[in-house]
Amino acid sequence: MPRYFFHTSECPSLDEAGTELPDIAAAKAEALQTSGQIIKQGSMGSLWKGIPWEMKVTDGPLPDGQTLFVVRLTAIQYGSAS
Repeated sequence: MPRYFFHTSECPSLDEAGTELPDIAAAKAEALQTSGQIIKQGSMGSLWKGIPWEMKVTDGPLPDGQTLFVVRLTAIQYGSAS
């Protein structure tokens, strides 16, 4: 079974262990589910400061793993909304 590695821009440590999943579709579902959990926890402090949040999914530990896909979230505030 393939192993996928999930790295987030907010986390100083990289995913060195990875997660075994049946295929890339399962890895995409896992990335979206985990991203949703992080949003619910409010752990994306820099998002509203104009800094995009990313989850990079690779096929091996960084720096050697190849990027398979990236989930990127950007929040843009318009006008004087606070």
